Amino acid sequence: MLRSTIVRAPITRSVFRPAQPRRFPPGLRRVLLWLLLAALLVALVLVAWDRANNPQSLAESALAGPRKVNGAVCVEEAVDISGSMGAFREQREAAERALFTFAQRELHPDDRFSAAFFAGSAGLGLPPTPMSALASAPSVPPGIAFDGTRLAPAVRTLVQARPADDGCAARALIVITDGEIFDNPQALSDALTSAGYTRVFAVIPTAAGFSRPDALPESIDVLHFHGGGLWGEVVSLFSDAQPLDVVFGEVLAEVTGQQLVQNRGGDS
Repeated sequence: MLRSTIVRAPITRSVFRPAQPRRFPPGLRRVLLWLLLAALLVALVLVAWDRANNPQSLAESALAGPRKVNGAVCVEEAVDISGSMGAFREQREAAERALFTFAQRELHPDDRFSAAFFAGSAGLGLPPTPMSALASAPSVPPGIAFDGTRLAPAVRTLVQARPADDGCAARALIVITDGEIFDNPQALSDALTSAGYTRVFAVIPTAAGFSRPDALPESIDVLHFHGGGLWGEVVSLFSDAQPLDVVFGEVLAEVTGQQLVQNRGGDS
């Protein structure tokens, strides 16, 4: 008798049971919840401490200590108006108005402010003017090209607008930008050097990130500003970011050799 060489093993069938979803042990979930609540509490405490000890706006700030500059302080502003910076126009204009109000009570009558706007080319928005005479933000002049973003033309425009003998004992440049500029590096460096600035600051929105843009020369100090509100205050705890008007105040303090402090009496 012939036998099959295939050995048939019996097949057993079992009832299908879907895999049970993995769950955190109840004890671990409670621990994580408590840790989250503790982190939120710490953040709120730090925000409260920051509010109590640091200026939150120029309206609540003052310059403390003796002024170390013998002569006029001149602040020049170069504003990036390329498409990526359009969202920050209202915030910038509000910060400039706050700066002028602050300057009227904290600075000398002959301290001056001027502004240029730039994208592919540049134009003068405000010639050197005593800050005490200003109340409204400078306007963007017509005729600026938008075929790029270059800072050097704005620097040259600001220099050309200076009086022959302006008597500035200290001069700062504030560049409002997201750092996406495309100057020839040597041309930009030459323009900044010949302008004779005491300090140059690039003031960048936190929305553009916190890293230093590669396009900015090492001689430029980088600061950041946030959009305000509770989230902005939390961001400021872990970075150098501040409201834009406070950044303006910090720049003035750097140039005059003073300190920006909270004025609990406000404008009064």
